[in-house]
Amino acid sequence: MGCASSKRVEATVAADVYRPPPTSISLFDVSKIEEPWMIIDADHDDKPQDKKPQTLSLPILDKLDSVEVAPKSWSEVSKALEDLKPTLTDQKKVLDAKKVTSTPKPTPTPNPNSLQTVKKEAEERPISTGYRPVKDNSFILWDRENKNKGGDQGERKWRPRDPFEGYVEKKPPGNERGVVLYTTTLRGVRRTFEDCETARRVVEGHAVDVGVEVDERDVALHGEYLKEVKEMVGEEVVVPRLFIGGRYIGGVEEVVELGEVGKLREMMKWVARRAEGGGKGGKRGCEGCGGARFVPCLECNGSCKVVVEEEEEKKVVRCGECNENGLMLCPLCH
Repeated sequence: MGCASSKRVEATVAADVYRPPPTSISLFDVSKIEEPWMIIDADHDDKPQDKKPQTLSLPILDKLDSVEVAPKSWSEVSKALEDLKPTLTDQKKVLDAKKVTSTPKPTPTPNPNSLQTVKKEAEERPISTGYRPVKDNSFILWDRENKNKGGDQGERKWRPRDPFEGYVEKKPPGNERGVVLYTTTLRGVRRTFEDCETARRVVEGHAVDVGVEVDERDVALHGEYLKEVKEMVGEEVVVPRLFIGGRYIGGVEEVVELGEVGKLREMMKWVARRAEGGGKGGKRGCEGCGGARFVPCLECNGSCKVVVEEEEEKKVVRCGECNENGLMLCPLCH
């Protein structure tokens, strides 16, 4: 026995072996292609299998070449085009002359609100570079023109807004142009005392910033102050009450509200410009009262009583230099 590899194997080629189709590149021969006009059908019946291609004879081809409608050569075509050039030029001149002599059509008026018109105006508008000086501002120029219309007198049509517009005119005695605050230091009614402390804190804070003095009038120290505020505001009035520039501002609610919006500061600035010093008031650096405005009476030493001699008799009478509390206004700061 021999091994399997020593046996001889004979391969047989089958009759239906794969062959490439006629359209394959390996079997395509360009030289075998025939022109369609060179092929004619032998029979004209409807049986395709009976049709056999035949080649045209040479005399027929010679006859086709001799026909007058045969294509011209390129040299002949080029010569014919050169001959036509003068004629075409003359016709073009005639057409141009007609266009010039003809009446031009009216140009339609562009719509100012159309998108194209707005876009064109935006493109033609010059673009400013840099910043304009403040003196060229339109509002400043307008204000300057209005001032010049007044002539030599220089009449001003514009003036700053009056912060006291709408407030009732009430002038406290002795200080008609300053800041007057009526308060009390008596702790008998807690709500009233707290309101006075709040109003004092707000008013003095703005007054220090602006540079005006507050004329604080304590109704607990001097009964005449209570009479003054009742005559100006009403019998049922309760402190604190604020007066600025001879105008009645209001109580603690109005003072706090005006202080929050900044109008209270504006009022005090107005007073500082119109009246130097802002009116009379207790000075913090006063050596006599220390800012309290009042000192014990120098005549009765605060007892409100003095002894007078009448017809060799001594009588005790009411002191006329002090108030009901035996106090008098400080002679150094008033």
